[in-house]
Amino acid sequence: MSRNHINNSVNIDNQKIEPVVKVEKEKVNPCEGKIKTVEEYLNAIDSIYEKFWEEDQNDDTIKYSSKIWYRGVRAQDYKMLPSISRNDLNVNYETTFLSKFKSKAIPYLGQLPSYPFSEGLAGYWDWMFLMQHYGVPTRLMDWSEDALVALIFAINVDATPKELDKDPAVWCLNPVKLNEAFNFNNAYPLGYIPNVEEKQVYEMFGPEQSGFVNKKPCAVYGPLNSARIVAQKGVFTIFPYTDNMIEFDKLPDSSDYMEKLIICKDSREDITEQLRKYGINYAQLFPEIEYVSKEIFEEGY
Repeated sequence: MSRNHINNSVNIDNQKIEPVVKVEKEKVNPCEGKIKTVEEYLNAIDSIYEKFWEEDQNDDTIKYSSKIWYRGVRAQDYKMLPSISRNDLNVNYETTFLSKFKSKAIPYLGQLPSYPFSEGLAGYWDWMFLMQHYGVPTRLMDWSEDALVALIFAINVDATPKELDKDPAVWCLNPVKLNEAFNFNNAYPLGYIPNVEEKQVYEMFGPEQSGFVNKKPCAVYGPLNSARIVAQKGVFTIFPYTDNMIEFDKLPDSSDYMEKLIICKDSREDITEQLRKYGINYAQLFPEIEYVSKEIFEEGY
């Protein structure tokens, strides 16, 4: 065997073999096509706003103000289902949870800002929203009218290690388009967003729904019965009272009223710092004394 130093090839049994050249693979940017800054996020919101409302803005028949609701999730593959439909639960637990919560919460009612509760149908929803507020599984799903509130929830650095390993996301919802599937009030065109205490909401989404068959959630305004809901500009969707709930984004027409923005997981801290410079932080969304220490810690020394 001889080595040819001129052409750097190898001769073996009179056969010329060229050296193997290692080609480095082009590095893939893990943030490609994902949101990395607050500016990119707000620009994406503007684009979605135009997509949702551009056609309707010149329609004289539209009577509703154009709006988008937002929901931040710590992992972009998080299932878009209400809490009562996760972790081996189902809607049949609602009555049990409601009964137990009513009996066990009585000693604390006088300390709650929402007390006393309304009577009748309104009282039912008061209890449901209070349960949601304190972490009892319900058919409610939280949204916000504030895009930055949703962003803060999405990039929350207190996420679990498993969540931190995934890209967070913000879901954008056109609540008017969603509600075109329902006729809550004959005095208004389809797309009306009712207060949850209106009779038609209970008839369609209450536990005693009167023959109304539906697989879609609806958008509603709920009682502002806590400072937390006010601070977070909270609004809600209610899922139907059914065993077989369908994930929000898996509904056949979901692309007509939903859009997902994926945020690069490696940009969590940078975006958090950007928001801090603007005077926005996670603790502000929870105007309760236990979060005062968290806000002090976030401000630094």
